[in-house]
Amino acid sequence: MSATAPNPLHSSLFTRIAVAVILCVGLAGCGDQGKGEVKSLKDQVQTAYGKKDFRKGLELSEKGFALARAAMGDKANDTLYFAQAISENNLGLHNARAAIAALKQEIALRAAANQNEKKLQPRRTLLIKLAEENNDRITAADQAVAVARGIQMAPGKDPQPVYRSETVYPPEQYRQKVEGDVQVSYGLDASGKVVGARVLKATPPNVFDDAALDSFREWRFTPMLDSKGEPVAASGFTFTIAFRLSR
Repeated sequence: MSATAPNPLHSSLFTRIAVAVILCVGLAGCGDQGKGEVKSLKDQVQTAYGKKDFRKGLELSEKGFALARAAMGDKANDTLYFAQAISENNLGLHNARAAIAALKQEIALRAAANQNEKKLQPRRTLLIKLAEENNDRITAADQAVAVARGIQMAPGKDPQPVYRSETVYPPEQYRQKVEGDVQVSYGLDASGKVVGARVLKATPPNVFDDAALDSFREWRFTPMLDSKGEPVAASGFTFTIAFRLSR
């Protein structure tokens, strides 16, 4: 007796059903079950973070991120939640390199999800600070330019500081409770780094000048943009650094 040839249409349909079942199992369940696991993971992440168990929190965040991304897509709120949780747990672990990479991923996902720049700026400035403190000048410059584009920097607008190095209060003046102000003239290169900083006016004179300049030369601002939105060098700006004692 000859065997009946398999129907290729039925085989194809069976294959598609099998693949769909495998995908559901791989995602730890579809529909409500998948959403339930995502919610459970979010709760576990929050608990671990509250206990400062950042290693466990990171493990759970990465698992949740992969699940939410595959089940709901890159723009889903749950995907963005886990992306931020990965950043925060790496920060908690003081793993600067991993935190920089996680923040870059998180910001890229938020931007792709069309979050406005006002919402993105706190994450960008956090990334800039981390990048500056770990000598990742390229990342810091890229994010400074992104902030500049977000707020539409142009001639006539004051540059906004996106990174401030610590300004050290001179010990002798601190002990004597002396306060003062230093007005600095400066320019910016195309990445927003300070160039040509000098003291215009100081009160009292020659007291806080060095402390102000030592710090200010390490700052980064939003660079100016040309008519095409490209960063350009600019000069002629002023900024006043105030030395005040804690009240």
